[in-house]
Amino acid sequence: MKAAGYNIYLYLLLLACVCSSCDREDVTGPEAKQQQIVVLFSPGGLGDMGYNDQILRGVQTIKKTYPQVEMFFHSPRSVEEGEALFESWLTAATDREAASLFVLASSDYEAMAAGLLQGSAQPAPGKTILLFESDNAQQLPLQSFRITMYGASWLAGVTAAMTPAGNALVVLANAVDLPTRHAGDGFRDGFTARSGKEVAFEYLAEDWTGYVSADKAYRNMETWAETYGFVFPVAGGSNAGIYRYTREYPGGLYTAGMDIDQSPLSSQIVGSVIKHIDRLIVNYLSRWITEGTMPGQQVYGLESGYIDWQVPEAYLEAFLPEVERMRTTAIQKEKEHEDTGK
Repeated sequence: MKAAGYNIYLYLLLLACVCSSCDREDVTGPEAKQQQIVVLFSPGGLGDMGYNDQILRGVQTIKKTYPQVEMFFHSPRSVEEGEALFESWLTAATDREAASLFVLASSDYEAMAAGLLQGSAQPAPGKTILLFESDNAQQLPLQSFRITMYGASWLAGVTAAMTPAGNALVVLANAVDLPTRHAGDGFRDGFTARSGKEVAFEYLAEDWTGYVSADKAYRNMETWAETYGFVFPVAGGSNAGIYRYTREYPGGLYTAGMDIDQSPLSSQIVGSVIKHIDRLIVNYLSRWITEGTMPGQQVYGLESGYIDWQVPEAYLEAFLPEVERMRTTAIQKEKEHEDTGK
């Protein structure tokens, strides 16, 4: 797996840069940085060969483009550890002439942020907070955005219905993460529209640990493969267990990649939901650095170019014509889904 090996090498290289940033002491004196960015990754998220590693790629681009900006990256072992880091930043005294941005790079931190920001702790002047994958329904004093996966996943469902798979299963990390739930809904609706069949749902955990349960996903595949011909996984690093199973037992069961093109990991991956979160974070952080502002609340869907359903070369002839024919319908279905507030 040359591509997988390259990704591992790239991750280790970038992780070395992260560690060097985390180990630096605060800069003081005449060379002090006037802008600072702190990025808090999801618990155990780095190394997922997907969403978190793409975020890392984006912030490393910012680090190289704007070397004058001081950057710190944290990969906590739990939400509680992440909360302690965020609260420390939130309550720390700050130089009014300095500007500091704290990036909560996961929807896992929304409840935590609400608990702190609705209490006595409020961001001081010069401090800005950016929360990923949130509509900020509680109107917290922060900036946020959401990438809706519904449209791209709808196309994935249409594709799955064109495979020999008779039944399909959506595997989610948990039942409380709305962005991934929207992905499951999109896949279900696309699959049902094409095949007329229902789709089942399974959850790996009740909390964020569902994203770091690759071994559990692998073990469950033995049971799931007896019933389902297609598994649509939206579970972060846990997806690796599903891809491993399809490599070891190829044929008969198909699946989908998530966040990046995962097709090199298994011949049974008929397409990938691609999230260009690296491009998006570069746009947001660049604007904050150069202008001191960021876009208001935004939802980015299939039409934005930040997310897509990509069919690999091995399946282009079989699936791509229909995927492209249904693209406009997928965009419309996504808009309807957003309008209904599901």
